[in-house]
Amino acid sequence: MNRSHFNSVLTKTIPFVIGLVGTIMLSLPQPIVAQTESDRDNITIHNYYTSPPFEEIYYYAIETEEGLILIDTGRLLSQARYALENLQQFNKPILAILITHPHTDHFGGLPVFVEKAGRDIPIYASQITFDSIESDKRGYIENRNEQLGEDFPDLEEIPLPNSIVEDGQNLTIGGVNIIAYDFPTNESDTTTTYYLPEREVMFMGDLVNGEKTPGLFEGNTSNWLTILRAIQQRFPNLEQVYPGHTQPDSPNILIPAQIDYIETFRNLVSQALENDRVVDDEEKQDIADEIERLYPDYETSLLLPGLIEININGVAEELKAESN
Repeated sequence: MNRSHFNSVLTKTIPFVIGLVGTIMLSLPQPIVAQTESDRDNITIHNYYTSPPFEEIYYYAIETEEGLILIDTGRLLSQARYALENLQQFNKPILAILITHPHTDHFGGLPVFVEKAGRDIPIYASQITFDSIESDKRGYIENRNEQLGEDFPDLEEIPLPNSIVEDGQNLTIGGVNIIAYDFPTNESDTTTTYYLPEREVMFMGDLVNGEKTPGLFEGNTSNWLTILRAIQQRFPNLEQVYPGHTQPDSPNILIPAQIDYIETFRNLVSQALENDRVVDDEEKQDIADEIERLYPDYETSLLLPGLIEININGVAEELKAESN
């Protein structure tokens, strides 16, 4: 993303801003935004998100008559504290925390919410997510510690999930029926979606990203496409999806857009591999230029500089493995 685009984002007016949290080591302003997204059938869905230019991260609170159900917790401790301060206006207990996948921007705020709710608060996640956080096998937690300092917890400070969910498991929390569906190997090692059948809504983590550059570098794009198509087929009446990095919207908008981006990216990398099974620097630049031309409004997190090139490398290795 070029500097002029960042400048335009910096001056963008964002509704519902209710305050600022502190800065991080990158010395960028970190506004956090809160709004009520949906209010129906005695269930209100609130979303909290960090706004550009740093990165947009969405996490959610389902407010019921009995209390609050959190979906993910954001990355920064300062932002989690601010979200918690806003949640306290409802004067309701936190009933449970549901984690969609093992990337730091979805569980970094856990210590703040667990400190408030108590160590016995149920933290739901898949076994794969549990194992990934516990071992930090990809080094994401260590990396974020180096980047963010005291605004991101150390590994030993992160409460581990204590309620392992199975694929298709029914949960009843605060009078709300939630079905967990686990989809391994996609944008991350796994994504657990949380589906509210009575409302026909689904919290999808980073399976869809809107106009945000997705992370393809873990090399699971083929299965990711399979999962997205399976969700389209299995949930034809789905009305709304709640993603991790863009505004909630219709699945008929977000899912096809994600499929299109991944397919386009794979095709461009595949073409570059045709002759010598290597994507050289010139070809990488050509791919990056074409992606920018096709998706000019897509934004990239400042914590992931060079994401397009990293994605090219990951997809190239994936495609070469597929052809062996």
